[in-house]
Amino acid sequence: MIGSDVTMMCATLESDASVTWKVNGTDVKADKVEGPRLILKEVALASNALYSCFENPAGDLKDQITLRVGGE
Repeated sequence: MIGSDVTMMCATLESDASVTWKVNGTDVKADKVEGPRLILKEVALASNALYSCFENPAGDLKDQITLRVGGE
């Protein structure tokens, strides 16, 4: 829902796993990443995108999540 916070989890990785998140192929700012979790604050329609996570250091793709923010 617009204005809410969203937390995405990268597959079933351990809480101390090091991952890199990308949104539509572009790196996500590290301040939004906590281990394998990506935390988005107050999402808007502009947050709609394809989010991908990669396990470090090899950079293997682990998960892809399509976020669709709606009004209700």
